[in-house]
Amino acid sequence: MTKVKWSDFHIRVPVDADSVAIKSTLTGAVVRMSVTDEAELERQLSGGEVTSAIQSLAQPEVGLLVSADRDEYAAWRERLVGRRNNEAHIFILHFLPTIQCQLACGYCFENGGDRMRGMSDKVIDATRLWLSNYLDQHPEIDAFRLVLFGGEPLLRKDIVEKGLVAAHSLAAERRLDFWTELVSNGELLDEATAEMLSTHQWLRVQITLDGPEDIHNARRPGKHGRQTFCNVIAAIKMLVSTDYIKKVDIRISLDHANADRIPELIEYLASLGAQDRMNLSLGLITPTLDRPARLRWDEERALGEKAVSIWAVAQAHGFAIPDEFVTGPWCVAIAKHAAILQPDGALQKCFCTAGRAEYDFGTVADTPGEYLRDERFESWRRTDQCIQERCAFLPICGGGCIHDAMVAAGGPGGGAERFCQKPLIKVYNEGLLKLNY
Repeated sequence: MTKVKWSDFHIRVPVDADSVAIKSTLTGAVVRMSVTDEAELERQLSGGEVTSAIQSLAQPEVGLLVSADRDEYAAWRERLVGRRNNEAHIFILHFLPTIQCQLACGYCFENGGDRMRGMSDKVIDATRLWLSNYLDQHPEIDAFRLVLFGGEPLLRKDIVEKGLVAAHSLAAERRLDFWTELVSNGELLDEATAEMLSTHQWLRVQITLDGPEDIHNARRPGKHGRQTFCNVIAAIKMLVSTDYIKKVDIRISLDHANADRIPELIEYLASLGAQDRMNLSLGLITPTLDRPARLRWDEERALGEKAVSIWAVAQAHGFAIPDEFVTGPWCVAIAKHAAILQPDGALQKCFCTAGRAEYDFGTVADTPGEYLRDERFESWRRTDQCIQERCAFLPICGGGCIHDAMVAAGGPGGGAERFCQKPLIKVYNEGLLKLNY
């Protein structure tokens, strides 16, 4: 065995006075060891010994120890681009029947864009033909993931059903694995709609809450201040008490304004007694093209600390908590066979830019190109500075969110720049590692 070293892609946290947890940010492998064993391991590494412990930590699936001459950063970039270009077999379509919404959330990333009219039958027909032509060009595709998105997609349930029938029938003809996902504010999700969705391989639903009733109603009101919390909770209760879908993903919006009240929401959700039917996630409210101001680094770190404290509350109430906080490398916007279909038939790569024509890269009226390419989302060199800094978080960050980089730069040209949030990512991931181990 050649001489080995600690991988650059690892983080370490003390669990208690006598032990530490060490995690590979590349493979996700975690070991917990006593500080005495850690000191002995360091002695063995410096002496070039080959022990069973060293051999186990150097296994590729663990990756905490690597060959001393390995260029991990070059290998990471080659793996990222290679997997993206050569292993893509899923077609992902975010289907936006409308960009309109019955809520008036002040932080919505679609504020300031063209909300458009609903999708027409003509666009649905053109989309099915366009998809058929694209699949002809890419026989490697064997799965089709359709994500119902908006605005609020359930404002136009008629278009949702037509789009589902068209996509599902095409997938069946092509013998593709097919499944449906729904991203919704939840207010219009009734049992009849759930039953309809379940006939189209409905595997995931995401519903957003912003806190306990008073906080949610203040931050996510209907037009003219209408309260929405009770309607959303009714939809969640319906889903966890039926078999239309296995679990409900509840996205809890988080920023400094509501963070201290989120534990109350978690306590309320726990009182429903359906922790095994709910997946919780924290959606950090970020700047948008309509409101581009950015948090200071000290504010980002503080938000990460609050997120970890919230996960501790969730864990104490019987909810599963995540292993890590990921911000960018496998975003749908850089996927090879992925697109955002807007109501007018225009195609984009990132759902955060919906309603902004300057981010279109084509339409379903066009003949499909080589693949779904928008070079603004293919700047693989944007991580050069991360590599120069030898950042351990690169595999779970990938230079940060490309949309956030565009917001910071004021437009599409920012996609070539990295968007570093290391203070947030560091405190968040180290906190989760300690909570889990």
